[in-house]
Amino acid sequence: MLRIDESSKTLVAPESTEFVPDAPPARDELHALITAGWDAFAAEIGQSRLKAVGAAPEPGIDLLAMDVEAGRITVVIVDDGAGKGAMGRAMMAAATVSSWDVDKLGAMHELLQGATPGDSPRMLIVGATFDDDATRLADWLTEKHTMDVTGYAIEVRRRGSERMLEVKAAYPAAPAAPQIIASVDNSHSEPPPPPPVHAPPAAA
Repeated sequence: MLRIDESSKTLVAPESTEFVPDAPPARDELHALITAGWDAFAAEIGQSRLKAVGAAPEPGIDLLAMDVEAGRITVVIVDDGAGKGAMGRAMMAAATVSSWDVDKLGAMHELLQGATPGDSPRMLIVGATFDDDATRLADWLTEKHTMDVTGYAIEVRRRGSERMLEVKAAYPAAPAAPQIIASVDNSHSEPPPPPPVHAPPAAA
């Protein structure tokens, strides 16, 4: 969970978790917050290796990040509502980036000099809801076309004037904890009878 710093309009670590639910930020505010606080956001989702290399470098791309370990580009799409539309935007953004040549990549940021032109970028979607349609589309891309798609849902909590941004995995969804249900059959709850006692044979 991350606190929204209203004065600097960025994201910082929280001091307390005693908050009540609040309305999520609109798409434009969420985009500004994630752009300004990308390092904190990337750490929150467990992807600190993703370094921001360009905010809205071209229309349709909300943020560009580089996996410094894998040498692979990630296009970040910030959206609200149904995830199907966000998936379409992400695919267009990935197609745009994959068309860039070495000169364009290197001129945009020094970290992009290690990227391979023509590679399919990862797609990271923040804020949109992964309903059945969006999940089906993402499954098709990941399973049939070996694309890399991740999605994160946003929830906001408030305490006084402070707002907290909570990020949860939306795609792939975290597996639900298994439910273990024990059934007790009372019809067999009586202890078994003791074995019969055999009398000794009579003396001859």
